[in-house]
Amino acid sequence: MAQNTAIQKQIQRVGEIVETLESNADPSARAMAKELLESLMALHGAALERILELAANAGAAGETVIRNCGRDELVGSVLLLYGLHPESLRTRVLHALDKSRMSLQSHSASAELVSVDDDGVVIVQLGGKASSCGSASIKATMEAALQDAAPDAASIVVLEASSGMTGSGFISLAQLQSGQTMTALSGSRPQQGD
Repeated sequence: MAQNTAIQKQIQRVGEIVETLESNADPSARAMAKELLESLMALHGAALERILELAANAGAAGETVIRNCGRDELVGSVLLLYGLHPESLRTRVLHALDKSRMSLQSHSASAELVSVDDDGVVIVQLGGKASSCGSASIKATMEAALQDAAPDAASIVVLEASSGMTGSGFISLAQLQSGQTMTALSGSRPQQGD
């Protein structure tokens, strides 16, 4: 915990220094500071990439080290920053869903990955019988877990559990007022020519 606090303070301090440099009135000083930062990041990125290559060349033991690095919160976030994370966006989302499974089940809820498209849009469907007041909390918790696992996703969409519409065609007043049913109906009606 103390290490996380120290790291968070360092990250915050880096942000403060960057803000100070950006507000510097001297454009030459700003340009040099930007070049320095970009050069350091390029050097660190190349070194991290080489470390991963060396580990991969070490066989199964190296692959295990790479996987463990990707799953470590701090190291994984740095690898993401440099575009070097060993796990795909889809895999990281699936891990987040697995980690959330027990918590969701305790609320009679579930979550399923619907898709991860080529543009990085993640869609997850919540299911189950969570109460309406609890479903907003469950949705927010799931969105946060997915954002932590996949900060590089273009967007994360968590669809709430089915609003209860059945195949009977009955639509409750609450569903009509919320507008959810109109979307569901338009998607479930056969299109002309079907």
